[in-house]
Amino acid sequence: MEISRRNFLTGAGIAAAGAAAMGLAGCASPKSASSKAAETTTTSNGTTVGYDGTGTMPWLPEEPSITDSDIEEEIDCDVVVCGLGAAGVPAARAAAESGASVVCFEKSASFNSVASDMAIYGGETQKAWGRGDGDELLDKDMLCEEHMIGGSHRSDYGIVRRWADESGAALDWFIKPCSDLYISSTSYGEIPAEGQSNYLFPYFVPMLETYDYTKESMPCYPTSVGFSSLATCMKENLQVAIDAGADIRYTTPVVDLIVDDSGAVTGVYAQAHGSKKYIKCNAKKGVVIATGDYLANEEMTKFFQPNNIENEIPILCVAMDADGEYALQGDALKMLAWHGAEIERSHASIIHHMGAGAGADGRGVIGNNGYLWLNKRGKRFMNEDVPGQQVENQVENQPGKVAYQFFDAAWPDQLKYFPAAHGIACYYLEEDLPEYTASGLKINCRTKKDIEDAVADGRCVTSDTIEGLLAQLEGIDVETAKKSIEHYNELANAGVDTDFGKVSSRLFPLSTPPFYAAECGVALNLGSLGGVVSDADCHVYNTDGEIIKGVYVAGAPQGGRFNVQYPIDLKGMSCGMCMMFGKIAGENAANQA
Repeated sequence: MEISRRNFLTGAGIAAAGAAAMGLAGCASPKSASSKAAETTTTSNGTTVGYDGTGTMPWLPEEPSITDSDIEEEIDCDVVVCGLGAAGVPAARAAAESGASVVCFEKSASFNSVASDMAIYGGETQKAWGRGDGDELLDKDMLCEEHMIGGSHRSDYGIVRRWADESGAALDWFIKPCSDLYISSTSYGEIPAEGQSNYLFPYFVPMLETYDYTKESMPCYPTSVGFSSLATCMKENLQVAIDAGADIRYTTPVVDLIVDDSGAVTGVYAQAHGSKKYIKCNAKKGVVIATGDYLANEEMTKFFQPNNIENEIPILCVAMDADGEYALQGDALKMLAWHGAEIERSHASIIHHMGAGAGADGRGVIGNNGYLWLNKRGKRFMNEDVPGQQVENQVENQPGKVAYQFFDAAWPDQLKYFPAAHGIACYYLEEDLPEYTASGLKINCRTKKDIEDAVADGRCVTSDTIEGLLAQLEGIDVETAKKSIEHYNELANAGVDTDFGKVSSRLFPLSTPPFYAAECGVALNLGSLGGVVSDADCHVYNTDGEIIKGVYVAGAPQGGRFNVQYPIDLKGMSCGMCMMFGKIAGENAANQA
């Protein structure tokens, strides 16, 4: 099969629709990450490339050659922050609060805020919800170990442990400037009018009576908080830096690092949009690299995560440059690789399935719930009681990378038995939530209107008979599917899944008409996470295992956070780590720690 750029960006239209639903900017088709990378990429099968043992990096373009005659402006400061996203904004504030003079460069026309949830352990804010240090049954050692297991023990334990030790205090720090932030006492409590545009809430407070994460084989831990408008809080954090004198340069990407004869980083070269010359910014104390991932760079994806190319995984990218192109091109890895940084070998993508028939709001028809799933052959293929990332992994293995999710009219009474986890519909509501409800909270709720709308939109089919239902599913082996459903009903009625071992509490027969089914393919990749080898102090290491002085890394370019796959037992872990390690990187750069 020929894999083309068009295949890689199959999700551009989907991405634009999803982005619009989240109030984010639409996306245009990206240009090639680098012509040199495209020219030098060679593969055995003509489609993908990975590590070949030679040490070559076909995705890496030539380092720009910049001389004094190319400089149009020279700036001196203490700390340079490259990138103003979930990590760069906290880094700018932290450096400024530490007394450093700060200059920030951002490729986009504004700072980027694309998430809403953070996984947090402890702290005063969490304490109000009974989740402070010592208040919760959660064991810190257990959380860290589970994260390491999720990454096949390829992650850096020191980084994970520091998140567990300090993320609560970091959240307290992060929301301190947010004077208008309303903090909800429960997940679905009524929000007063003055707080509806900007509030913070806990996920699953109070916890579902039917969910006990200590008895789950793949639990989702009650650590996560959500923002109705994270962008508002980020803006207020950035304003702290601006008020302290930070110089913010938008549509001005950093293109290379400045290093001295010892190999230490002493500044950056940046280029304002439309200019053919460069800005030379000298950093007396340190440079923070927080320029995001390589989500939209096809050549880097081929090299580090070839399965995404083979499986034609579409992407959702909302960070744009001044030319309307995808901004996430792996700039951090390029610049750091030019100067000897070691890039970690095992990367992870954020591809957690939200369920079949997902709409523009990202919600699957009935979530990624563990109802009956069949493939095109009409056969059941997994224990469906797994998180969204594992659902995605299984769907990618099916014929045509397609599966079908089935449920029946008894669903309103069944939702409460499903896990309190990301992507799961576990609350049934008679009426819709208020319009101001944060999008993250809507993911876990369903009303009858939600299902009716999905049927009307063609995202779900329904029938009073199993035969009538199967007849509407194009490509499925109807006779085999009918037998699979009959067999599944026998297992469900017996209360024992002898085929895949699904727990009996989520083993629901298809017996109450009308019946429903929705088709799903592969999900969107929301982030390509893989960075340089680093530590819990945000230092960067070279290929000899030595610290590269003068440079710090946070956010997606920080290695050691996520490896092999993105685990979602701690919902919002990436954003939570971005915020916390952005703070640490800014402080350490300012203090040369």
